[in-house]
Amino acid sequence: MRYLPLYIIIAIMKTIRRMLAFIDALNDRAGKLVSFLVIFIIAAMIYEVVARYWFNSPTMWARETAMFLLGGYSLLGGAYVLRHKAHVNMDIVYNRLSPRKRAIADLITSLLFFLFCGVLLWWGIDYASHSLSVGETTGSTWNPPEFPIKLMIPVGVFLLLLQGLAKFVRDLITVVTGTERE
Repeated sequence: MRYLPLYIIIAIMKTIRRMLAFIDALNDRAGKLVSFLVIFIIAAMIYEVVARYWFNSPTMWARETAMFLLGGYSLLGGAYVLRHKAHVNMDIVYNRLSPRKRAIADLITSLLFFLFCGVLLWWGIDYASHSLSVGETTGSTWNPPEFPIKLMIPVGVFLLLLQGLAKFVRDLITVVTGTERE
């Protein structure tokens, strides 16, 4: 069996590093941009509390707006959280493992991650496209359209899937080399 020439291996590794850097940068930008939604969520809720309890004049829109923003925040921020390893792990066991064993555990569990994201993406696209095609609204008195938040489902899952792919590649490199790479 013939081996790949060294210059081809180096070119492949450079391409992989650029791809990983692109995914990381994309999710860092998305996460930082989405983090500002918290300000608008807080503002909407403060407005609602003041209007309701001080002026006895509750709004129709503040609660739904805050819920929509929180949904977008959660959906679009998931990839950022994965990028910065802020999801919950079984640290009592996981941290005692060597980097290679942690990477092997992550590779095994990534199969469930990709299955989950694939199903969520499939249904999210269907869910969002249906909402968009029928012009679905909330049905409340304010009655805003629902498709903007439902469109965030496939967008957020796609970003999460990209970051999961980047983590998978990094874990694969760790298993092969025995050292963690950023």
